[in-house]
Amino acid sequence: MARQVFIIPHNHFDPTWRRCFDRVAVKHGVTVRGYAEVEDHVLTRWLALAEAGYPNTEGQMSVLRAYLRKHPEAFDTLRALAHSGQFACVLAGETVQDSNIPTGEGLIRNFLAVWPEYCALVGEEHPGLKLAWLEDAFGNNANYPQILRGVGAEVACMTSYRRCPDPVWVGIDGAKILCLDTVPMHYVGSVEKHPPCPQCQGVGCATCDQTGLAFFPPIPRDQARESLHRAALDPADIAFVYVGGEETLPDPGLFVLLEEMRTTHPGVTVTLGTMADLYAALAPHLAETLAGWGETPTMELNPAMPGCMVTRIKTKQRARALSYHLVAAEAELARDAWQRGQPTTPPVDLNCAWQQVAFSQFHDSITGTHIDQGYAEVQEMLDAVEQTAAHYLPRPIPPPDENFVPAAAGVHGLTEVAPGSWRLVWGAHTLTVARTGILELRTNGEDLCGVLPYGRLRRPFCIGELVLEPDYGDAWGTRIETFISPADNWARIPLGDYQTGIAVADGALRWEGVYTGGDTMVAALAWTVTLRPGADGALHFTTDVRWDTHSRRLRVLFPVATQHPTATYEIPFGFIARTYDPAQINFSQWAAHQMEFPTQNWASQWLDDARGVAVLNRGLPCYRWQPGYFDVSLLRSPEWQFSIVEQIHYEFWDHDGQRDSGEHQFHYALLPFTDHRTPGALTRTGYAFNAKGPWQLPCTLEGDVAVTAWKLAEDGKGWILRLYDAGGEGAAATLEFPAPVTITETDLLERPLLGTSRTGAAFTCPIHRHGILTLRISTS
Repeated sequence: MARQVFIIPHNHFDPTWRRCFDRVAVKHGVTVRGYAEVEDHVLTRWLALAEAGYPNTEGQMSVLRAYLRKHPEAFDTLRALAHSGQFACVLAGETVQDSNIPTGEGLIRNFLAVWPEYCALVGEEHPGLKLAWLEDAFGNNANYPQILRGVGAEVACMTSYRRCPDPVWVGIDGAKILCLDTVPMHYVGSVEKHPPCPQCQGVGCATCDQTGLAFFPPIPRDQARESLHRAALDPADIAFVYVGGEETLPDPGLFVLLEEMRTTHPGVTVTLGTMADLYAALAPHLAETLAGWGETPTMELNPAMPGCMVTRIKTKQRARALSYHLVAAEAELARDAWQRGQPTTPPVDLNCAWQQVAFSQFHDSITGTHIDQGYAEVQEMLDAVEQTAAHYLPRPIPPPDENFVPAAAGVHGLTEVAPGSWRLVWGAHTLTVARTGILELRTNGEDLCGVLPYGRLRRPFCIGELVLEPDYGDAWGTRIETFISPADNWARIPLGDYQTGIAVADGALRWEGVYTGGDTMVAALAWTVTLRPGADGALHFTTDVRWDTHSRRLRVLFPVATQHPTATYEIPFGFIARTYDPAQINFSQWAAHQMEFPTQNWASQWLDDARGVAVLNRGLPCYRWQPGYFDVSLLRSPEWQFSIVEQIHYEFWDHDGQRDSGEHQFHYALLPFTDHRTPGALTRTGYAFNAKGPWQLPCTLEGDVAVTAWKLAEDGKGWILRLYDAGGEGAAATLEFPAPVTITETDLLERPLLGTSRTGAAFTCPIHRHGILTLRISTS
C-alpha cells in the first residue's frame, strides 16, 4: 500500500490549439472565446479556493502574463501563494516548447526571455523553478537535458507520447536530469472543452453571464473517488493523483474527497499539494538514483506526431528564419557596443520579439496543430518579430532574377551529350541534366549519388526530383500506409515528367513544371526549381510551389550510393545517428512512426571516412533516410480533422488551412563531398546556409565549434558568446583578443559559474562532447 499519496490539481493550458490565444474566433455564426479568456476563468476560480488550501501548478509565462495584464491586483496574491507553497510556478518558459523543430538558441530564449518575469513573480529560488515542464510536447530533443540543466532545472516532468522510460534522462552530452515520469500517477480529469453558450453562440449574454461559454460541470464525484482509491492502494511508497485535465474548473468538492480518503485509508498519508511538493518528498531517493546513474544517453524520445514536422510548413520556416535574424541583429548591436567600448542592456523590443518567437515554438503552434484563426494569430506575431529584427538588421536586397533561356538555344558552359541532355561543370561537380532533372552528378569524378529506381516499368528518379504521393491523415500524422519503399514506389508520381523544359543563365539552371496527370485530389500544382552552385561547395535549390491539393504530400528525393541503414541527423546543439527499421513503422493514432525524424540544418550519409552526401535545409525539419536515399518533406495537405474539430464537444470547422494551399518557397541544398567533411564542418556549413551573417567577433576563434550567439549581456554589464562542440567528440575553443579581457563561464541564464573567471588576452576553453559553453566577456 502506498504510504503517501499527493493529490495535485493542475490544468494543461494550451495558448493555442482549439482556440486562438488572445482573441475570439468567429466562423459560421459561432464565436469561440480565446484560451486567455478560458484560462482566466480557471485561474480566477482557483484563486477563490486558494485561501482554503487549494493548490495549483502552472508555469507558462504567456498564460500568467495574460492573466496579470487583466488582473494586476493578483500579482501580490500569486507571489504570496508561491512563497506559502500553494502555487508551484514551474519552469515552462514562455510556452511548453516543441524541443525538436526550433533552433537551439530559440529553445534557450524560451527561458531567458522570461527569466526576469519569473524572478519578479516568485523569486529566483522558488522551488517550482527546479521543475522543467514538458507536458504534451511531441517528442523531445536528445540534447534537451543539457538545456534544461543549463536554465536551472533539476527534474523534468510530463514527457509525453514517447515518455522517458527511466527516473534519469541522459542527454547525448552526458548531462543528467531527474524525471518524475516513472512515479506512479493516477489521473482524474477531463479533456472536454467548454462550448460556446447555446443561447448567444459565444457572443455573450445574460444566460452565460457575458462569458460566451457554457461551462461543463466538475469531474463526476464517483469517477474522482475511484481514482483516489486506486492511488491509495498503489503498492509504491509514493504515488500521486493528477487532478484536472484541460479547461477543467477547480472543484471545491476535492476538499470533501480529501477528507473521505483520510477516513477510508487511515494508513496512508494523503496530501493536497503541488508538483514541487511531490519532488521534495522524492528528492532524497532521487538524489541517490542520480548519483549512481551512468552517462549512457537515454533512448531517443522521437519521433512523436511526425506529420507535425510538415503541417503548416510556413510556421517552421518563419520561426527558424526569424530566430537566425534576431541572433544576427543581436550580433550587430554587440559589435557596435564593442567598438564603442561600452556595453548596454539589449533593447526591450528584442526581448519581446524573442517571447513572440517562443510563443510560435509552442508545441501546438510550430507543429501546425491549431485552428486556422489561431494560425493567423501566430503569423501576425511573426510579422511583428520580422519588423523588429529588420529594424536592427535590414534584410539584404535579393539578387535580381536572371534572364533564363532554353537550354536548346545553346549556352556557354553546357555540352550536349545526347538529344535532350546536357553536361556542365560547377567546380568539383559535373552534372548531366535534362528536362526531367539531374540525371547524374559526379563530384571530383566520383558518383556519390547513384540513382534510385522508380520501379520495374519507369525511369529512375532524378537527383533532387520532386515527387507527389498520397498522405491520408491529420495534422499529427499519416494514418493510411502507402507501401512506399526503395523497391516499391508505385504510390509516387515523379514530377520531373511534368516539367516543361530546362533553362539556363549565368551560374544557374531552372526547371518549370505543371502537374497535368489527372489526380483528382490535385486542384493546382505548379513549380519552379532554380539550381545554383554555392560557395560552400553545395548545390543550392530554390523551389517555388503553387499548391492546392487534398491528402497529398510533396517530397524531394536525394539518392545516395549506399544501402547502409544508419544516417546522421543534426538536432539542436548536436547530432544523432538514426537507423532505418521498417519493423518500427506505425500508422496508429498515438504511436505513429514512419521513420521520419526532426532535423535541424543538415543530415548526412557517409560512404566511407572521406566521402559522403549531406542535405542542408532552411526550416524543413522532416527528413527520412531509407537505404539508398534521403527524402525531405516540403508540403502536406491533411484533411482529417482529428483534434482540430472534436464535434462531440462542439462544432467549429476551422481547419482547412492545414492543407497549406497557396504560394510557397523552399531552400535546400545538396552537398556531395570527398574531402573528409566532418560533422563539425557540416554543422558550420549548415549554420552559414541559414545565418544572416557573417558576424564580426571581437576575437579570433579556433576549434571544432559552432557559434550560436554573440550578444549584449542581459544585465548590460558585458557581452555573451555562446558556442558548442560541433564535432561531438569534445573540443577546445581557443580565443585570442587584441587586448586583455575577463571571461567568465555562465549558465544559459547568464548567471556566472563560481571559480571560472579568467583575465588575459588568450584563452583555451575545453568543451565536453556535444557541450554548450556560454562565456561572459567584460573589458573592465
